[in-house]
Amino acid sequence: MPKKLRLYIMVIALLGVITIMYTFNWSKTININELIFFLILSIIAESLAIPTPDRRGGISVGFAINLTVLLIIGMPQAIWISTLGIILRVINKDGKLHHIFNTPVYKTLFNGANITLSTALAGICYETLGGIPGQLELINVLPLIGSIVVYIVVNAIIMSILMTILSGDNLFKLLYTNIAWVMRDYFAIAPLSIIMALAYVNYGILGVLLFFGPLLLARYSFKLYVDMRSMYLDTVKALCQAVEAKDPYTQGHSQRVSELAYNLGKKMKLPHKTLENLRLAGMLHDIGKIGVDEHILNKPGKLTIDEYEKIKIHPAIGSKIIKEIDFLKELADIVMSHHEHFDGTGYPEGKKEGEIPLEACILCVADVYDALTSDRPYRKAMTEDEAIDIIKKESGTLFNPIVANEFIRMMGYEGEVEKCAG
Repeated sequence: MPKKLRLYIMVIALLGVITIMYTFNWSKTININELIFFLILSIIAESLAIPTPDRRGGISVGFAINLTVLLIIGMPQAIWISTLGIILRVINKDGKLHHIFNTPVYKTLFNGANITLSTALAGICYETLGGIPGQLELINVLPLIGSIVVYIVVNAIIMSILMTILSGDNLFKLLYTNIAWVMRDYFAIAPLSIIMALAYVNYGILGVLLFFGPLLLARYSFKLYVDMRSMYLDTVKALCQAVEAKDPYTQGHSQRVSELAYNLGKKMKLPHKTLENLRLAGMLHDIGKIGVDEHILNKPGKLTIDEYEKIKIHPAIGSKIIKEIDFLKELADIVMSHHEHFDGTGYPEGKKEGEIPLEACILCVADVYDALTSDRPYRKAMTEDEAIDIIKKESGTLFNPIVANEFIRMMGYEGEVEKCAG
């Protein structure tokens, strides 16, 4: 484990432990039956956490239980229950059960401390803004909204710093993505927390159990969304495999182009949504080759004019295929334009300069670079230096000069591009 990561985990864990120690001074009365009841609900909710699409974390409806306890009992108990709920959860991941006894201690401590700190600061915000545990005043929603926002932001900050240390990604972009990802969902769950709190005050345990079912239903609906997104990505991979089955020389090409385009977009500090589009478009940019004869794709010699004209229609075929798939249709223009040239000499539409989508310009450079450095039926692969020299030479003609320059720098070549658009 890197020293920086170890130090960060130790700091968060230590802050969590200190916070829990102070809660014993804050707590006035303790109802053991109440604690056990909500702890069981918390463990169940946290055990049903749903992995996020990027597999970096998970979303659980445990937040609803934490908020309910905060509203009706108070911050100390909310901290204890939420922390123990995370620590004692049992998660089924890829067919294997993960629990406290087979999870590294540092992960358990970090996850527990994260929830401790998020809940503590949310609780302080709630009471500072006038909220009183056990006395729900729906007219004054400021304490409730404030506590939810603080919980989300603190949790997002802690996780974003961790992900920055692990991946090197920009902290503020990760923070924005993490907050945007959960804000809507947490505010959608919040009314159920309020209802459960009111039900407990008026009807006790049975009242809470009555509304715990809708909470699990909300979790199921979100799981369907995540599963559907995963299915979409599997569809993309299957389409890529269909292309590579026709042209064995391009095996792995789409995946490499996807990674190069994504990394270039990240270097150019493009928005998260654009990066995801680059990743998917890179995987699908050659899908139109399904409509091109195999003997043309695998021909060892130079193509005839007629054969080259048939090759040139593959972006249009790919774009048409993608347009018919709802979740991919916004990639259609990128795929259509990935063979367009900055000077207007490309195909299929002869677009130039600003007419070409930026994503397509990025894809073009990544595509050409990987093609040049890979074996083909008609030639051996070039070296990296040779490929970079060609990209420098064609900057401003084939390639957008800004994109070409960023790519050259990304690949470790410090020299500026030799040619700029005039």
